[in-house]
Amino acid sequence: MGESDFDHALEQPAIRLWRRLVYTTQHKISEVEARLAPLGLTMTEFDLLAVLRRFDGATQQEVAQRLLFTEANMSYHAKRLVARGLIERQPSGKRKRLTLTGAGRDLVERALPIVIEMHELQFSDLSGDELQVLRELLRRLK
Repeated sequence: MGESDFDHALEQPAIRLWRRLVYTTQHKISEVEARLAPLGLTMTEFDLLAVLRRFDGATQQEVAQRLLFTEANMSYHAKRLVARGLIERQPSGKRKRLTLTGAGRDLVERALPIVIEMHELQFSDLSGDELQVLRELLRRLK
């Protein structure tokens, strides 16, 4: 593929839309992470704690599936949160169950209103009908 072919490919509607989706997602994640930073959390760590808030005692594999994490990524984040005293890993046969500690539960409860507020703000320019259309379009892409 020559340089002009490559430039032309980058202008294709599907590629431009893909790049817009990635840019928008990264920008929105950065906004949320800036608000979580004073709590010492990344968006990924918040997501993991939030899953355990709802499914406390889930296996590490179940949490990884909910978050679309690889096994290695899940293990990395779980070890970091264990070291910080926010979750515990307990053997359960061949698997490990993850549970929130008191500190982890307190932290996710403090972070949750911040994340909800940020997401509401991030989508505030869209009407209810527009949100429904966006939801449906994203569902179809999946």
